[in-house]
Amino acid sequence: MIPFIRNENMKIYKRNRTWVMIAIVLLFVLLQIVNIKTTGRDAVSGDWRAQLEQQNVKLREEASKPGALNIEVKQAEKNMLLNQYHLDKNIPPSTNAWNFAVSQVRNIIIAVALISIIIAGEIVAGEFTSGTIKLLLTRSASRTKIYFSKYIAALLFGLLLTAAGILVSILAGGLIFGFGGLADSYFFVKDHTVGQVPMLQALLAGFVLNIPFLLITITLAFMISAAFRSSTFSIVISLIVSVTGFVIAIAMDGWDWTKYFVFSHTDLTPFLYGNPSVDGVTLGFSLVLIVLHLAILHLISYPLFVKRDVV
Repeated sequence: MIPFIRNENMKIYKRNRTWVMIAIVLLFVLLQIVNIKTTGRDAVSGDWRAQLEQQNVKLREEASKPGALNIEVKQAEKNMLLNQYHLDKNIPPSTNAWNFAVSQVRNIIIAVALISIIIAGEIVAGEFTSGTIKLLLTRSASRTKIYFSKYIAALLFGLLLTAAGILVSILAGGLIFGFGGLADSYFFVKDHTVGQVPMLQALLAGFVLNIPFLLITITLAFMISAAFRSSTFSIVISLIVSVTGFVIAIAMDGWDWTKYFVFSHTDLTPFLYGNPSVDGVTLGFSLVLIVLHLAILHLISYPLFVKRDVV
């Protein structure tokens, strides 16, 4: 299996467009830094206490707006509690390489997932389009090995690109904001109380607990790619479903029915550093729902791929 996975990775990285997509993700990280610098969110003036108090006034106004989304209200309340904690403990807020990277993990994974859809969407269908599937199936490898080696290669691409994005966020963030702060704590709000964990723990947890979004989007694109012969169809449909699912999960955050909506479970960080959007939802429930969706996608694509006639 390993030689086949290695071969699939070679196919992915020898294409010029793959490196263009990698550059796009890295550029995305740099744009986040530019956004923070231009909006002044990294600046802490001498009178930082007054600055945080003014922020709380604005956040309170935003949370009280009639049309505010549930997720906007929760985020405003969370930021107010964090600001108040800094005020009460006399801890000036600061931006450095480490807390910048922690804040960007979710954004990086979303960007990588949407880019990885292109790879997963063409990794099988592209073989049929180019006609190389005939040569591939004439080898001694079984269709099962071919299927899973392509799937694993697509996953590895997404995971490695995510790791690269996080590394760039640390390096670029360090050059702009400084590398200090590694020994600082990451503050979070859980059960209306501010807690803290080591910064590296928060960074690692953010990476691991956001992987479900990457898994779902890549598996969806791979399923359509393996089940159909059109790369364009698999990429477009996967992008539409993933973006729509992400938007719905945000817009309807907290609605009872979203406990059965898989995109509402693709960020597992609330179970450690927050609260689930729907009361009563457990980490085990979210994991079972994610695994169930992944299994269904493979149960659709795998039989179609192994039984398809190649002419």
